[in-house]
Amino acid sequence: MKKITLLLWAAALAACTSETAMQVSITNPTPSERDDEMVELSWASILEKLPEATAENIVVYNDEGEEIASQVIYRGEEAPQALIFPVDVDGGQSELFTLKTGVRSVYEPKAFGRQVPERYDDYAWENNLCAYRLYGPALETSPEKLITPGIDVWVKCTEKLVIDEWYAKGDYHHNYGDGMDCYKVGRTLGGGASVPMVDGKFWPMEHNYATARTLDNGPLRTSVELTYVGWDVNGVEVSLVKTITLDADDRFNKMENVYTGDFETLPIAAGFVRHDVKATRTGAGWAAMVEAVSDSKQPEVDGDIYQAIVLPGAQTEADLLGHTLAVIPVKSGEKMTYYSASGWSQGGVEDMEDWLEEIEDLQAKLAQPLTITIQ
Repeated sequence: MKKITLLLWAAALAACTSETAMQVSITNPTPSERDDEMVELSWASILEKLPEATAENIVVYNDEGEEIASQVIYRGEEAPQALIFPVDVDGGQSELFTLKTGVRSVYEPKAFGRQVPERYDDYAWENNLCAYRLYGPALETSPEKLITPGIDVWVKCTEKLVIDEWYAKGDYHHNYGDGMDCYKVGRTLGGGASVPMVDGKFWPMEHNYATARTLDNGPLRTSVELTYVGWDVNGVEVSLVKTITLDADDRFNKMENVYTGDFETLPIAAGFVRHDVKATRTGAGWAAMVEAVSDSKQPEVDGDIYQAIVLPGAQTEADLLGHTLAVIPVKSGEKMTYYSASGWSQGGVEDMEDWLEEIEDLQAKLAQPLTITIQ
């Protein structure tokens, strides 16, 4: 009896401690290299294998046993929703990663965003490649009195995060060696916003964003949910909830826009305003452009800004209403997802062919995502 009891105890102990690690195989189904691509595992799938996992103790290792950076994703909720980490996988190959519970290192932040009450409620966000801002309610009553849906583009030639430093300095229209704000927005879409387009014209919001809620904030992903109060669109009141997500090592923002109102379908235009344009390219569901910097006293010195939008299924317009656009009908309450990006001739983008490769890479990711297999 004693021997049987010991055997049962040993079996129970083994059952409790058998899941000390989980292995995840990431396969690249395309022939091209996929570098610094973010993969996402649901938190539920992790708990199935590692029931003791928490946001504080989950650690990811590559196939050489080296710890790699990861981030627990909350999406604005109190409990973890997912885990993300970057991978490099050669074409047609697989890489193995191991998740364990242990002591997480402190990872260098490569993505960040926040509301900026000291600058009229701007909402600014960035990663190690690019930076942006949207305009908030305080700007409406400021000396500028600007109401616009437009996204401002900040160009960078450094991988460090610059938002806090540039706002503290208060002189971000001058390049001190890291980059600058040399992009003109005004009452336009700026670099990547969307608005309804009915009867051949834009119907922009009547106010800047009303609320901004940071959902996740580094070290690898920053995301924000912004709301816009209802406004008139050709006699129909329409409201908008916009979620913007930017991952480390990725020039493309993921834009998720939900328009609601008393309409069946509504044409939505997303894109970027045209300034001193040097070249435009369009294709099925995508558009790209390069232009001289638009808010600079020395444009010949400060270089060129590249823009891109990818909206599968959309009709693209190279030059319409002073913008390069992707236009698509959406239903009330339906999520409209597109991707917008910017680059700088002095910050890692060599020419238009180089820029088009960025678009091709994204299209490949969307068409054939990395395959995730939990072992």
